[in-house]
Amino acid sequence: MRATILLACLIGALAAERASAAESAYTKFDWEKCRKTGEEDDVVMRRCNGPDGIVVDINNGADAAFVSFGEKGARGETQLGDFYFPKETVEWRKASGKPFAAILRYDIGKSVGGPFRSALVVYKLEGKASSCIVAIVDGGKPGANERARAAADEAAPKFTCDKDAPQRR
Repeated sequence: MRATILLACLIGALAAERASAAESAYTKFDWEKCRKTGEEDDVVMRRCNGPDGIVVDINNGADAAFVSFGEKGARGETQLGDFYFPKETVEWRKASGKPFAAILRYDIGKSVGGPFRSALVVYKLEGKASSCIVAIVDGGKPGANERARAAADEAAPKFTCDKDAPQRR
């Protein structure tokens, strides 16, 4: 009898853990097809639709392109390097079906012609309002995707935008 009760408790605990574990979903964007919202000097601003009504903005210039999430855009530090360009796939980290973080790979270099190194930028999503960078993970090292997911799952929920500094991993 004890073994049956213990087994039932163990199964229940595992099911609860699985239900609360973060999951990934992916969206591939063609940045040029997103709706143009403005232009200033050499920077073109575009807006795309993400999951659950989260807007995805890209500010694309000759030297850099930066992505932010939410109606109010990015808060806190946004400088990734001298020259940086996002790739097209966003990994959304979700808990209970709701996105709480996003991971986006960038090419980052010291000159516009390269050479570039890969970095995974982890964003905290503040609902549909805004986002901020939680961590920048060296994308060229083994286990980069796992480290980025760990930063999203562990650091993003506790991270305070405009106060905490992004981690380098």
